[in-house]
Amino acid sequence: MEDFEEKVFTARIADMIELCVYRGKVFTHFLNERQAFLAESELKRLGAENYCFYGGTDNAERVMLCIFNEYNQPESSDFPFSCVTFKYRNASAISHRDVLGALTALNLKREAIGDILIGKGIAQAFVLDSVKKAIQNDLRKIGSVGIEVTTDTEPVLEKKQSYNEIKGTIASMRLDCILSISLGISRSKAVSVITSGAVEVNYKSANNVAFILKQEDIFSVRGYGKFRVEEISGISKKGRLHITVRKYC
Repeated sequence: MEDFEEKVFTARIADMIELCVYRGKVFTHFLNERQAFLAESELKRLGAENYCFYGGTDNAERVMLCIFNEYNQPESSDFPFSCVTFKYRNASAISHRDVLGALTALNLKREAIGDILIGKGIAQAFVLDSVKKAIQNDLRKIGSVGIEVTTDTEPVLEKKQSYNEIKGTIASMRLDCILSISLGISRSKAVSVITSGAVEVNYKSANNVAFILKQEDIFSVRGYGKFRVEEISGISKKGRLHITVRKYC
């Protein structure tokens, strides 16, 4: 998101806080990880407490935000999206990209589509209720594979999230220091990675080697994966910070 778009987006979050007083609860469309991060940061800044994110499964990447008043805490069934199931022959292969391409070919906006899960002979996607009828009526193939479409199904596929922990000490919370320990590379190599444009912090491009990270910040490095600053647990006798970084597998 560009800075202007982000300002418009966060302004909308403030509007939703006011609307929920009268409507009971209000929902966004599906948010990507950057939007969800911005939304929660703005809610915390404004002191809001009555909100939740939900994407249909544990560890969902694309989620919907609900802001509610004190009398209207939502159930999962209140969120205006459904799980759509695509079944096909076990011998056929369908990828996440194939499913997303088939859905966007129906002129569905990306914000109408949540997570897509792939299994053997089955794929499932979370979509806004407003578009599920179009999917059922118009989608017959994903790529060259014939499918059977069923709406309003229960999710049977899991989005697994595993990680490894990296522990060590660093001189400071600068981006180059954290990349050095997280990637197992020298500081000078970390600087090259950052200045090449390969790094995002909290889902936004970061090319300042001296950028200061905080606990719970998320960063990703092209070719290396996704990480989270999990814990800053103390200071060594030499003044170095004890840090734990989580690397997602």
